[in-house]
Amino acid sequence: MKTRWQHILWLLILATACEKQTQEGHTNHYKHNENDAISIVSRPVNQVVLSSQKTIKPIRGSNKNAFKAVGYIDFDERRSNKVAVRTSGRIEKLYVKYNYQYVKKGQAIADIYSPELNTYQEEYLFLLKSSEDSLAEKAKQKLELLGLSQSQILQLETSGLVTQTIAISSPVDGFIRFSSDAGSTEGMSLSKGPMSPMAGFSSENSRPAATSSSAIEEGAYVNKGQTLFVVNDCRKVSAILSADIASEAKIKKGDSVKLSPEVSAGQIRTAVDLVEQVYHEKQRFTQMRAYLDNPMRTLKINSLINAEFISGPSGLIVPASSVYDLGTRKIVWVKTGETEYGIGLFEPRIVSTGISLNNLTEILSGLTADEDIALDAGYMLDAEDILEENP
Repeated sequence: MKTRWQHILWLLILATACEKQTQEGHTNHYKHNENDAISIVSRPVNQVVLSSQKTIKPIRGSNKNAFKAVGYIDFDERRSNKVAVRTSGRIEKLYVKYNYQYVKKGQAIADIYSPELNTYQEEYLFLLKSSEDSLAEKAKQKLELLGLSQSQILQLETSGLVTQTIAISSPVDGFIRFSSDAGSTEGMSLSKGPMSPMAGFSSENSRPAATSSSAIEEGAYVNKGQTLFVVNDCRKVSAILSADIASEAKIKKGDSVKLSPEVSAGQIRTAVDLVEQVYHEKQRFTQMRAYLDNPMRTLKINSLINAEFISGPSGLIVPASSVYDLGTRKIVWVKTGETEYGIGLFEPRIVSTGISLNNLTEILSGLTADEDIALDAGYMLDAEDILEENP
């Protein structure tokens, strides 16, 4: 009998000890999980975000809508500077001998003889001698408006002699073209005169200057306001591309295009800036224009160029909502793990993007196809927090 009660007592003691040990184990496990969660949420906001948001994987795009076209390099007319005469007269001296000649800023292009200008010079000299300061100042301003430089006016004041001709100078460094408004010298073309080694033109495809009955030549008379020359520095050029009617619906402004100039072994990737319809000899076709930087003038005017249009993103593609634009850079939120309760851990990743079309964005670098990213990057975090943490 005594032995039986002893066994019961020992069982009760053992059960109590096991229950206490189990409770301590649960408590330690809870503290461990709690510490892990605190360590996660206490990390800087630009390093990790806890979210249950839906994720997606990047997909591979295709170039099924890609097609090719040909074209040529032309002037960027936005950089053309017109040189016009400010008074009627006669061309006494012409310093440029051929079309597309390279000139420097301030270089004399032509000398103009103008009876009207001579009259205003004599008027200014007369007012200087009569001590009519206010009238003399207005006469001086008139001479400046007519194209006389400060040095020419100073020479007039010092010598007291009327300048018979006024020099027209180039406003910028660049290549000169005879304006079609005034015509050009008969027979002027790239074949005459030495070509500057810096010239941004292709000699094989150069177009000769147009001829006109009102040619710009020594002895020719010009009217006030008439444009004589156009100077373009060719630091920027435009690629003129043509496509058939069947390709018209596939081309839109902003579409990506790869250019392969004949004068360069490399490729240029840019976007279409202008799409226009052209009618020529009762035929209609689509013409595209893309503006290109040309700081070293390696792209030659009139040189041929091959183009490949891409009417949609290629490579890795993600929804546009997955990319967060911070102004100077763009990020996506990459899922790096999960908590014990299934909440995702997301970290920001800077990516390089390409074209965006139809709510899809092309990822050029910074992301791989097997990574999961947040579907709506804008809901992950306030941009101000990221900017403060990642200046």
